[in-house]
Amino acid sequence: MAADTNLDDDEGINSINVTPLVDVMLVLLIIFMVTTTKIQESEALAIDKPDAQTGQKLEPKQHHILLSCAKDGKLEVDHKPVDSDAAIKEAITRKLAEGRDLQGIIQCDEEAQVKSMIHLVDLLRDAGVKKYAIATEKPKASPAPS
Repeated sequence: MAADTNLDDDEGINSINVTPLVDVMLVLLIIFMVTTTKIQESEALAIDKPDAQTGQKLEPKQHHILLSCAKDGKLEVDHKPVDSDAAIKEAITRKLAEGRDLQGIIQCDEEAQVKSMIHLVDLLRDAGVKKYAIATEKPKASPAPS
């Protein structure tokens, strides 16, 4: 075995190999991207809102409450699952205590039963909410004929 005679113990390392660091960082970036996507999908109630030609954007408003209903009958208030009318009424009452200018936003899946949406409107009215809106989407533009 031949020993390298050019190595001097007094010399320090003059370069650092950053390739392994970059590889590890890229792998971590991919893991965080995948994890974030999965977290967002699992927290949200899957709602496919109906299309409406006359839909308008709401003014940005601080004081509103979002009531959502899915096609399978699941209900949410401000993205938190609820299982009873009492829980919905309690959430509306809590929001109304913050200010009487509360606006209700009802977001139902287009395949949800109409009675679910009407029931949410009734709960808002019973609690004293005067203003409410139904969330819709603009229809997707159809491709131009060629």
